[in-house]
Amino acid sequence: MLILAADDDPTSLLLVETALRNLGHLCLSATDGDEAWETFQTRRPDVVITDWLMPGLTGLELCRKIRAHPARYTYVIMVTGQSSHDQMFEGMSAGADDYLVKPLNADDLELRLIAAARVTSLHRQLAHQRTKLASVARREAVVRRS
Repeated sequence: MLILAADDDPTSLLLVETALRNLGHLCLSATDGDEAWETFQTRRPDVVITDWLMPGLTGLELCRKIRAHPARYTYVIMVTGQSSHDQMFEGMSAGADDYLVKPLNADDLELRLIAAARVTSLHRQLAHQRTKLASVARREAVVRRS
């Protein structure tokens, strides 16, 4: 999968990048929320792993922008040093699909990416079926007009 990792802390970003590459994924990186948003728009990753607090767009703001974007579904994992229920709820309410607490555990990340692969695959299948249905509906409309 193509995965965008966004974190303003160089050490945290390196840990995520290393874990992703060790798991066989292609990794893009961004050091702030604005760069992450630009990269998201141009590269359309399957998954975004974003830190909560970053310069520019925060992880929450980035997540909301991703969810408002009309393109195909992107799985979002929010990463933070906080583990309070209220903060997890806020992140999920902003559109995050999952949540990881720092320091990042590579095994936990791998589990989240298994779920991400399933969810993004289902979304692609659903989009394909919608396209096929729309095509059939257009043909049916043409036949009815004739």
